[in-house]
Amino acid sequence: MPAISSRMIGVELGSNTMKMAVCSGGAIKKMVVEQMPEDLIREGRVSSPAAMTEFLKTKMKENGIRGGNCALVIPAQTVIAHHVTMPAMSESELKLNLPFEFRDFVGKDGAKFDYDYSVMDVKDNVMELYAAAVRKDLVEQYYAIFKKAGLTLKIATTAEMAWRNLVEAGANLPRKLCIVDVGHNTTRVNIFVDGNFVMGKDIDLAGSLIDQTIADNQQIDAFAARTRKEANMNKVLSAEFLNDAYQTIAIEVMKIINFFNYSDDSQSEPLEHLYYCGGSSVIEPLRTCLLKATGMTLHHVHRLVKLDGASVEQALYCALAAGAAIQK
Repeated sequence: MPAISSRMIGVELGSNTMKMAVCSGGAIKKMVVEQMPEDLIREGRVSSPAAMTEFLKTKMKENGIRGGNCALVIPAQTVIAHHVTMPAMSESELKLNLPFEFRDFVGKDGAKFDYDYSVMDVKDNVMELYAAAVRKDLVEQYYAIFKKAGLTLKIATTAEMAWRNLVEAGANLPRKLCIVDVGHNTTRVNIFVDGNFVMGKDIDLAGSLIDQTIADNQQIDAFAARTRKEANMNKVLSAEFLNDAYQTIAIEVMKIINFFNYSDDSQSEPLEHLYYCGGSSVIEPLRTCLLKATGMTLHHVHRLVKLDGASVEQALYCALAAGAAIQK
């Protein structure tokens, strides 16, 4: 189980929302979801550092969050990550050798990247790693933004490692589990075995598909459709015309899970437990479609997050930020 720092603020900056989770004493004390100003995050990068600093300062003040150490979930678009198999070696040797594993991805720019890893398994003098690389200038930009907002960036982590923190900190979890994060633009499927991240895939179908379906049916723009969706105006989320959108998302999730079960050579029990989260996971008909399509046991993600005064429903939005806040 991860050793918990005394106080850490996990931060996830999405294209549409910012999520914060305050961890203290091993539990999440507060979670915050705030709408992000339009185009402040573009393809995982901050378009205006000054505007981001002011946004952070304002929202922290409004939500009563004082400054301190923070852990950032690096946007997936800016991370290069893959599984690496290497001869067993020391940490110092890994620091020297890991950049060579990314040379096909970064070319001659290898010195411009920071590298990190998580050990998945060591057997017969061979190491299985989950490794990631991110540009140094990106991390430095976030460090400067957070510093001006009263935060000290201590950790920059990938989404997969933030999820792994939650899985490692959980109690009585199944050996194999799947986390499905249904966001606005993408649905992310992450699969863990024995606490290790083994497979992940993004689906370019999520809440925005539901918005567009409402917009097309009611002849309004996507922004107005999203407003109606979030308010469930006139019970629009139960409308029959949305069934195809729900089923389309659920079937794509099912395909990934079926692929894993087919390719899994561990000769053990199948993947049967799905933990759902993300802003669009609050939609009950979508969860029903996930249940029918996958045949799995569905769990609210708060079962992975130790809460102390924080909202269970907010955990659907802030679980990834919570995973960043709970650090080794």
